[in-house]
Amino acid sequence: MTADLQQFASDNYAGICPEAWAAMETANRGHVPAYGEDQWTQAAADAFRALFAKSDAEVFFAFNGTAANSMALASLCQSYHSVICSSYSHVETDECGAPEFFSNGSKLLVATSADGKLTPELIETLAKSRSDIHFPKPRVVTITQPTETGQVYSLDEIRALSATCRELSLRLHMDGARFANACASLNCSPADMT
Repeated sequence: MTADLQQFASDNYAGICPEAWAAMETANRGHVPAYGEDQWTQAAADAFRALFAKSDAEVFFAFNGTAANSMALASLCQSYHSVICSSYSHVETDECGAPEFFSNGSKLLVATSADGKLTPELIETLAKSRSDIHFPKPRVVTITQPTETGQVYSLDEIRALSATCRELSLRLHMDGARFANACASLNCSPADMT
């Protein structure tokens, strides 16, 4: 008998872990106020604040990573803005080839690199490539940790990207599709990486 192969293509390929399923069953008992005004939502949000060592973080729950990324990027952009991403980035399309980034008209500025990682130089080149009124103004840089090619941004690389973004008045968004794997690979906490 062979063991089932693990699939890491998407965060929603596997079923829920038994501990989470049991916690959901417990939370499903009784009556509580809806729309985030309950003890379970507060406890989960507080757990994220503790995990990322950011007591003032606002936590918004979404049904999957695609929705979370779309909402985050769309909240940072207007129709005349653009998002800088790697040519390997799945912000462009999801696993089925459909557009993943839904916004109010923002554009993607795509950087090409051999390993799928963005660098400060690639970001600066794209951000400063044009400044005319017909060019979508760069607003956000998005990276995936680890990348779609399996590369992990080191903490120093993230610091360098973050510094470049600050210098250029850009926001840095991190798609955490495999975030826990990156934490394990770097032997760091989520707070160290963000």
